[in-house]
Amino acid sequence: MKKWRPAIALVTCLILPVTATAQSSTEDEYTGRFGKCMDASGGVTVEILNCIADEFATQDARLNGAYSDARRDLSEERQQVLLNAQRHWITYRDANCDFYATIGGTLAQIASNDCLLRETAMRAAELENMVGW
Repeated sequence: MKKWRPAIALVTCLILPVTATAQSSTEDEYTGRFGKCMDASGGVTVEILNCIADEFATQDARLNGAYSDARRDLSEERQQVLLNAQRHWITYRDANCDFYATIGGTLAQIASNDCLLRETAMRAAELENMVGW
């Protein structure tokens, strides 16, 4: 087991019980670079946040690529439906993850940013699975 997983698991179990299953389903979506970064963070909040931010940038680019690929073969009508769904998903993701920021303390920053990362990776995987529908 990676050294950083217990730290994230602790946050998940103590602060975000609803995310325990979501985290385990997205860990495989993250880059190896993220795991190494988290291992090297030493549990220091700013280092953890930097790791999450770097991985978020990667997953956000993956999401944008998957979205473009998913739209490619759709009719104009279905492209519009997907665009609408994506806009609603972004609104939901941001509002949901902002809620975690209200927990308070430094763990709130980690929880909120981890939420953004996790949700983005999950949506990227979902869109990747849509390609060719």
